[in-house]
Amino acid sequence: MVLLSLEARTDGRVRMAPGRVPQGFRRADATVARLLNCAVEAAAMVVDRLVAAGHVELEDTKRPGGGRLRVPAVAAAHARVRQSVALEASASPVAEAEAADQGPCSRCTEAENEAETDAESEAAGMALSGDGWAQESLEDVLLTADTCAFGDQPTERTVNPQVSRGSKNQPDNAVCADLHTAHTPVAALSGFPAGDREVFSGSAVEGRGRRRGRACAGEDSAGADSPRPRAGRTETGADPLRGEKPEKLPGRSTGTGGARLPRAAAVPQDLAEALAPVAHLWTRITRLSTVKWLAKAVRAELVRLSGIVGPELALRALAARLTRRLDGQGPHAVRQLVGWLLHRGLPQRSGCWSFLCDDGYRLDTGDPCESCACLIDDRRSMRRSIAATVDEQLSTASPRLRLAEVERRLREAHHAKAAADQALRHQRDTQNRAQDQNQHQDLRRAAAQRRRQELAEAEAAHAAMACRECGLPDTAGECPVCAFRKRTDELIGQAVDLVVALRVDSLDLRAVAEMTSRVEQDTRTVIERAHARAQTADSSADPGVRAHEVQQLATKLLAQRRHWALQRLAESEPADEAAERAYQVALRRTQWNATPEKRRDAAENAAVRARHRVAQDLLTDLLRDLSRARANLAVPPERVPWKERLAKLASGDQAQPHALRSVRRRTVA
Repeated sequence: MVLLSLEARTDGRVRMAPGRVPQGFRRADATVARLLNCAVEAAAMVVDRLVAAGHVELEDTKRPGGGRLRVPAVAAAHARVRQSVALEASASPVAEAEAADQGPCSRCTEAENEAETDAESEAAGMALSGDGWAQESLEDVLLTADTCAFGDQPTERTVNPQVSRGSKNQPDNAVCADLHTAHTPVAALSGFPAGDREVFSGSAVEGRGRRRGRACAGEDSAGADSPRPRAGRTETGADPLRGEKPEKLPGRSTGTGGARLPRAAAVPQDLAEALAPVAHLWTRITRLSTVKWLAKAVRAELVRLSGIVGPELALRALAARLTRRLDGQGPHAVRQLVGWLLHRGLPQRSGCWSFLCDDGYRLDTGDPCESCACLIDDRRSMRRSIAATVDEQLSTASPRLRLAEVERRLREAHHAKAAADQALRHQRDTQNRAQDQNQHQDLRRAAAQRRRQELAEAEAAHAAMACRECGLPDTAGECPVCAFRKRTDELIGQAVDLVVALRVDSLDLRAVAEMTSRVEQDTRTVIERAHARAQTADSSADPGVRAHEVQQLATKLLAQRRHWALQRLAESEPADEAAERAYQVALRRTQWNATPEKRRDAAENAAVRARHRVAQDLLTDLLRDLSRARANLAVPPERVPWKERLAKLASGDQAQPHALRSVRRRTVA
């Protein structure tokens, strides 16, 4: 209820929530849900309870959205305030004086006089005045002209067209301006100044018009009985009225004290020593993201300098660099600190080959760089040598010609030295490139050799592994006998699935389990009998050979059962329908050079292919359904806690496999 009262207007209506409303709810429910930050369902219950209690009313319920909310208590409170203000206004002596002395509007009277003058001029046959203008004679212009350069440029207005002194009988606070010419009858007059009420141009009392009829001369000054101090005086001492623009607005400073300036950024504490030379420029940065990004770049440069001169000298070295760069600016001030730091302040400029050189100074000691001094001495000696040679060869030439020749030879010597240095660098790069290529090839060969050795060792270790089923050593994890047996079990399982898929409904899980067990047992019996009949006196007794023979028999049995299943499915009703459709389509196919016998043969071949294709699809679907049924039949293995398993292992009750015991006996023997 408090939230609705705060959101309500003076007439008690609550500002409704915009947007779409969920179906089945009212916009009032959505508004209360937004205020309470809850679901619309809960808000609908709240609205219903408030309406039932009489605290809230729903207006315009027939409009789309179910009407709008209105708080009667808020509307009644505002009505009482308006009534009390109206009573105070009617009881004031100023209002009574205005009501008693209210005459015709001065501007309306002027308009009537102008209309009478126009009528007289028209009657005389000449229009000397009009709406807002009048034709004056030359004598009138000369008599009424001000004392200025040409007599036609008034320097100061003597009468303000919008302000009048008013009546002398009125009190000081009631001095007001005349009504404008285009006033409306809805304007209401009031003698209360703006100093007593925090409004503009007096007080707009609702119920007596929505516009102010007059603006008091002392509207920015407090009344005699007002506790507020007098404010709003201009520098000239006059109070600003409507239509006037004071030279200096009251209560507002000409500076930036009233504006909200961006907060200056401070130098990070860990970079205070390094950025001390630019601390006065750092305060110009107002964005926190820029400060963090620039501080990150400064810290990266400090890390690089720490690797050269150590962390204890890095801060001092960077501060000295920034000081030198600022001194090098000369009369040009730094305008953008970010760009200046990234491109001029932070980068190291080495004048020689030494990595400790920075602008001709050492980073560790701050003294001038000896290498740069050596280079400068070399250049000076070259210049002296060339100057001496030119003086000897061109002794009769003028000094100007000798200086030009010295400069030309210096440029040639510089270019020759640069070319020699470049050739030397190219030669070194070529040699280093060849050495790098040879080194890379050696590394690749060594890596390949190591990889081959690792593969050989892994293969040897894999070959030395014992069989996971029977424990036979040196069988690479699976001996031939176990491998053949494993493959035989897979083939038998596929053959069993072909029979079960055609004979049992996959939805009957019990029938599937029983048929699978019975068919698997029969299949193994068939394979064993076939293998026993195939044995002769010359047959090998090796277990691996026997396991291979059993696998071959299982493969043949799987092929036979698959062929039998496809034949059964090819004779089914879906296969017959597909074959008939394919036959009819192929028979209707027109061929200009085909005889009826050829078309009939082609149709029969198409029917056979369609029948075989449908049989393949049916068999695939049946096997898929069977695999899903098997997944439902699968029972997860029983999980034995580690405590019980460790107890069995410690007691030695777990029996070892027979194959492992036999292998161990052979190993011991």
